Amino acid sequence: MGATNNFAQNDLQMLGRRDYDINYLWGATVMEDQLDCTTLQFIAATKLQFQHASVQISTQDTQKIELSPKQKVALDIVLQHHNKQSATTPLQMIVQGTAGTGKSFLIDCIRKQLNISTTVKQNPLLVLAPTGVVSFNIQATTIHAGLRIPIREMHPLIGQPLMTLQEQLKHIKYILIDEMSFLGPKLLLKIDSCLRQAFPDSQHESFGGVSIILVGDLAQLPPVMDKPIYASHSTTLSLWLSFTTVVTLDTIFRQQGASIRQHQFKIVLHNIRNAQALQHDWQFLMCQTNATLTIQQKKDFNSSIHLFATNESARLHNRKMLKELNLPIALSLAKVGKQTNTEYDNNEQLPLEVLLSINQQVMLIANLWIEVGLVNGAIGLIKKIVYENNTKPPDLPKYVVVQFKDYNGPPWDIAHPKDIPILPITRGRRTQVPLTMSWAITIHKSQGLTLEKATIDIGNTEKQGLTFTAISRVKTIDGIRIEPPFSFERYSKLQNNAYTSIRKKEETHLQLLSAQTNIYST
Repeated sequence: MGATNNFAQNDLQMLGRRDYDINYLWGATVMEDQLDCTTLQFIAATKLQFQHASVQISTQDTQKIELSPKQKVALDIVLQHHNKQSATTPLQMIVQGTAGTGKSFLIDCIRKQLNISTTVKQNPLLVLAPTGVVSFNIQATTIHAGLRIPIREMHPLIGQPLMTLQEQLKHIKYILIDEMSFLGPKLLLKIDSCLRQAFPDSQHESFGGVSIILVGDLAQLPPVMDKPIYASHSTTLSLWLSFTTVVTLDTIFRQQGASIRQHQFKIVLHNIRNAQALQHDWQFLMCQTNATLTIQQKKDFNSSIHLFATNESARLHNRKMLKELNLPIALSLAKVGKQTNTEYDNNEQLPLEVLLSINQQVMLIANLWIEVGLVNGAIGLIKKIVYENNTKPPDLPKYVVVQFKDYNGPPWDIAHPKDIPILPITRGRRTQVPLTMSWAITIHKSQGLTLEKATIDIGNTEKQGLTFTAISRVKTIDGIRIEPPFSFERYSKLQNNAYTSIRKKEETHLQLLSAQTNIYST
């Protein structure tokens, strides 16, 4: 009945169903009464009592901030527009820059400076992002939550929901959206429609007359189930073309370092971004494979996060790592009932099965409390699995205690302030624990992250920005392991993507607008 380390495919499929897992005394985990009593309503109740205090900077602190020349241009454009706002048309601006050029830092500066400059209590800036991870990294709100945009079909808001949105946005003059490569024509059109409803006095103007600032890099991954924003031939294209103020950030902060290897790494990233598959760049990357690493380096990378091109590859690696724990595994089967929320279809519902084990690295797959780090994509470690009396797997656990290193909210357990109880939630027809294994994630899920170390598998098929997004997540070339190694033929596929030529043409257009913006701003 004991666990083994045999990684046969069939054995991996039996995790959670072995005698070793089924016969474990799952009900033996007992929590302190005080903690157990506060568990069920901890997040919901604490959110009402706790207002996350965003860090503010004084005018004196502002003078000490060192911005790159282009960062300063972008900040000055926003502030100058705000100072003479009543006499100007809405600002529609793009801030573009490759990975690591300080876009997140600039966003924070814009937020704080607008807060200082405003004469009212509310900050006139709303910062939005396409995913929970990105939202947390820049202290933002997701696009869908911030603008009440449904996941599926868009219907005009009416009645109380519309009044609530209008009240929430009445002081907003600027909306900044990060990771613009994730924006497709469909979502951009929804944003435009929503803002026209939110500001009925300007409903005939694009985006309801609100100034829009898009931030990101078109060379990174495109939106899911949509085409890139610049590839539209519909009415959405006119919205995209209305962004005529462009600033290009060109100082790279992430991949810093004066060594020859680090300089070469930056050159390789530049070439990958521009879809230039060069033989010597490929050879440079192939020096970061298992064949060239020491035994200790391999061990260090084995515990690092793994980035895969496909969900199936990530799933298989996660199951291997779970089995390697040599601990009992609880199978959690979702409860399936009537549709409770029509916002979600079958592809967006919680998984039917979730595997849980102590010391398992997991990812939260729901935005429970963005401001404190409980976001879709937050990484944690399972500390306890608690069941109701007389229940055991495959029943749903009462809750799972997870240690989130990036959690910065009020403590549930004073002795362990990073430990948070995660309860089953309902989405669509399913009720399930919103957790999934996270020793490995897809490259798409990694966009917006900065990693110290990563093992990367780019797969056999290239998509727009796939290789670039994966390689650019890491600060140094020594923080990358390529496993398995890929051929130069596979590497060459990055220049054959259908959108590459369109994207390069659009970037040339944006560079021309950027040059004009620099002239006007000086």
